[in-house]
Amino acid sequence: MIQSRQRRLLSYSLGAYFIFGVLFYLVWQQTPWLNQLDLQINSWFTGLRSTWLNPAIIALTNFGNPGNSVLLNAVILVGLLIFPQRQLALYSLINISLVGGLGNHFIKLIVQRPRPTAIEHLVYAGGTSFPSGHAAGSMALFGALIVITYYLVADPIKRRILNCLWGVLILLIGLSRIYIGVHNTSDVLAGWLWGFAGLNLSWWLFLKLNLFPSVKR
Repeated sequence: MIQSRQRRLLSYSLGAYFIFGVLFYLVWQQTPWLNQLDLQINSWFTGLRSTWLNPAIIALTNFGNPGNSVLLNAVILVGLLIFPQRQLALYSLINISLVGGLGNHFIKLIVQRPRPTAIEHLVYAGGTSFPSGHAAGSMALFGALIVITYYLVADPIKRRILNCLWGVLILLIGLSRIYIGVHNTSDVLAGWLWGFAGLNLSWWLFLKLNLFPSVKR
């Protein structure tokens, strides 16, 4: 069963890296049809703006800011070290720091895609656009929490509830970046793919090296 899970994780990771690579190439080549598709989907999301919804989406996107992610990660690490669950702490640190943080930033420096300018930005966002740091960071952070929940929460109902919460946060934080106008849809999709690929690859590696604790069931 463990070997079967390892094969699935590796296939998920390689598949996500492949799709990410295709997106990377299309953005790098400034492919006209992708730019047009981005504009159309971006316009649909920004068309949802309203005076009552804007503050909620801004608060949501600010929740996904790097500073808040670092603080939340620190809380998670302290909790895991106290239990102690050092293997899960290391897994969380690798994904949030290297995959969602440094790795994503390095790709931004390579691609240098400007942020969309077709509509007003509801929040300030400096730097470049591809891939979305908020999408990659939320995937790394809350994706790591999904893995932590899998290993530490024995009750299946509680586990499903928590995993649904983590999944919704990943989805909403990413989509909020399109709504507020600071990212293209392809930026967000690429951020999710990058984070998802890293999560699965590191999970596969940890299983391969027998670094994870026993599942609580």
